[in-house]
Amino acid sequence: MSATLARRLASFMGLAIAVAIACWWLGSSRLALDDRADTSSAAAGALLMTWLTRGMVMMLIVVRSGALRGWRLGAGEALALVAPAWPLAVFAWSASAVPWSHAVLAELLLCAVGAMLALIGQRLDTTLKRRELADVLALVVGVVLAAMLWLSRSSWAPLAS
Repeated sequence: MSATLARRLASFMGLAIAVAIACWWLGSSRLALDDRADTSSAAAGALLMTWLTRGMVMMLIVVRSGALRGWRLGAGEALALVAPAWPLAVFAWSASAVPWSHAVLAELLLCAVGAMLALIGQRLDTTLKRRELADVLALVVGVVLAAMLWLSRSSWAPLAS
């Protein structure tokens, strides 16, 4: 797969994540309005979901991309995955009680982690000197990191409160 196609696929995945979370958020907000409940908690939940989902998907694909295509293209793919959800993150932040510093910190952290994941993938490729082994190991590392992020999701919850 070419680098352009991979970046385009990553941006489509980022857009699909944003659309799915936006649909959930709109439905959740509608139910909260029907119950005369506070909708800011649904917005904070949507914000947290955007961070966790993009982080997990990024871990699954960017380490492998860094191993196969190098650091620069892997980091570009990470940014292509993260950026399409920025409008949703801004809207969810504005509808929630989350401090702006927490939202900006989380988005910057996602960008920095994307660059580091691509670097990890590139280092796997250069260290192992066997592309097939680096590809498999990068996938395993990505799955383990995504699982660790999912299991540590409670530590992200204070960012959304």
